[in-house]
Amino acid sequence: MLFSDVINQQQIKTQLLQSLQQQRLSHALLFLAPEGAGGLPLALAFSQYVVCSNKKADDACGECDQYKKAAQLIHPDIHYTYPLVPKKSGDKPISADYIGEWRSFIREYPYGNVQDWLQYIRAENRQGNITANECQDIIHKLSLKSFESDYKILLLWMPEYLGEQGNRLLKLIEEPPDKTLF
Repeated sequence: MLFSDVINQQQIKTQLLQSLQQQRLSHALLFLAPEGAGGLPLALAFSQYVVCSNKKADDACGECDQYKKAAQLIHPDIHYTYPLVPKKSGDKPISADYIGEWRSFIREYPYGNVQDWLQYIRAENRQGNITANECQDIIHKLSLKSFESDYKILLLWMPEYLGEQGNRLLKLIEEPPDKTLF
C-alpha cells in the first residue's frame, strides 16, 4: 500500500516521511485512529515505505522487490501480530497460523475493524486475544537479524488485546534491538 492509497491524513504522512528522512524515527510509533479512519492502512504504507529500496520523497517506489514483497505482506522483515482465537480447543495459536487469512483480510478490508477480522476468521462468539505464545514468538522474531531491510518491523494491530501478556514485551519495547520498529 502506498501513502497515496491512504485516504486523507496528509499531515501525518508528511510527519512520518520527515522523521525517517531526518533520521529522527522513534523505535515505537502508535497509529491511533477512529474505526475506519485508516490507522492500519497508514501503518502498512509506512512499513512498506521503510523497507522500500528506491524511496521517492513522498512515497515508496511501488516497483522494487522490497516494496512488492511488503505490499504482498510477505516481506521477511515485517512481522504482523493481531488478535486470534484457537482453531480448536487446546490450541495455542500464533499470528503465523493465520497469516494466509490475514493477507486476504487486508486485501479485502484494509479499513476493517477487529470485529470484521474476528468474523473473517470465523471466531463466532469467541473473544480475540494476543496470547503469551504470541509474545514469545514476537521476542524470538525480533531477536533475529534482519534479512533484507535495514529495519525489522513489528506491526502490532490492536495492542489492547494483549492484556496481561503484554508485560512479557515491556523490556523488548523499552530497549529494542538496533533498527527495530514497533
